[in-house]
Amino acid sequence: MIDINVSLLIQLVNFIVLLIVLHAILFKPIRQVMQERELGISSAFGDAKIAQERMQNLLGEYNASLAEAKQKAMTAYNSLYQQGLDAQRDMVAAERTKAGDMLDKARAEIVTASSAARGDLKKEAERLSQDITAKLLGRAV
Repeated sequence: MIDINVSLLIQLVNFIVLLIVLHAILFKPIRQVMQERELGISSAFGDAKIAQERMQNLLGEYNASLAEAKQKAMTAYNSLYQQGLDAQRDMVAAERTKAGDMLDKARAEIVTASSAARGDLKKEAERLSQDITAKLLGRAV
């Protein structure tokens, strides 16, 4: 059985003194270190959250500027492509006009040459007919 006597009271006082000393020497500094650690962790989480929000903002700005650059590039490409098509059409039209002019000139030269050839052939035909007539009749007509 347990006897309640002075030694129990001394043991109880020793236990309470030990708790007070342990509290002052051990528990209080550990609690303080844990609070500082918790503050450091929460501060690090806050900094990480701010950095993540900043990164999201920068990513949004980057995507917006990338989309804008793509749009400008597409606009410039389409403009240059249209200018190229217009230049091609102008060149083709100029060459067709030039070819038409050359064809008209060639036709005019052919008409002139054929008229001259007909005139020459007509004169030659008259001369030949006079020669033939002269040879057949034996005299000049």
